[in-house]
Amino acid sequence: MKSLVWITVKKTIRVLGASFGLLLFTLPLFSQANQGTIQGGVFDQTGGAMARATVTVIDVARGAARPLTTDGAGVYVAPNLIPGTYTVRVEAKGFQTLEHANILLEVGQTLKVDLVLQPGAQTQTITVTSEAPAIDTTDVTLGGTIDQQTLGALPMNGRDFKNLMQLRPGVTAIQGGGIDTWSANGSRAEDVGYLIDGLRADEAYTGNSVVNSAMPAGDAATGLPVDAIQEINNQANPKAEVGWKPGAVINVGVKSGTNSLHGTAFAYGRETSFDARNFFDTPPITSKESRSSNSV
Repeated sequence: MKSLVWITVKKTIRVLGASFGLLLFTLPLFSQANQGTIQGGVFDQTGGAMARATVTVIDVARGAARPLTTDGAGVYVAPNLIPGTYTVRVEAKGFQTLEHANILLEVGQTLKVDLVLQPGAQTQTITVTSEAPAIDTTDVTLGGTIDQQTLGALPMNGRDFKNLMQLRPGVTAIQGGGIDTWSANGSRAEDVGYLIDGLRADEAYTGNSVVNSAMPAGDAATGLPVDAIQEINNQANPKAEVGWKPGAVINVGVKSGTNSLHGTAFAYGRETSFDARNFFDTPPITSKESRSSNSV
């Protein structure tokens, strides 16, 4: 009897160990839709491809560096990067070191950064400051990003980030709130997909968002804190890996830690006396709401 119990325990331990190992193996796949990519080519002053050049992609906020080597065509690719500001440095024998600074990578974005080296000593460094291109030619995805500055500066009813999505072209909401009020490019509410840090966040019954989901009438019943959001990306014609719905995909990136200590605090107040109404409307129901919180 003891032998049978021991065999069962060993089998259970093996199954749990295999499951845990599989979980660790698949961790990098969880949030790839939320992460970005920096790619490009390295060339000399004549336009020739620079093979075997050393490229280093540096996360400015966290101080993390990812070393890469260009292939035979002078191409490098740095996938699965946390959204933020980056510096790309390239080094090659017989050429000056080149740094491309202030590269802003947004949620789910792919940036192309080409680098041209000039002859000279490696001890000499040329720094180029990046500017956002007027048109993104790396893919055909349409949409845009609402960044931290916009989230903090614009008034937001109920501190619900979804109320800002109407600033993006093609996204509309029926006045009054409630379930099935959101639409993208004329599609139904359940045809809008939601991602939180690359993970699907729409529930199976109605197809609406799990977080900041509206009640039968009115505003959201659950809320993702605005202070936890890095930025929000809206893709009107999303890439194949996230294109499981015909409408837009709302991709919310959550803040990650940096090397500096920082925090926020807020006070939110709402009162009937501040509400605007037409003179002939019936008097509104008296209501008062106040919230305050902080994060570190």
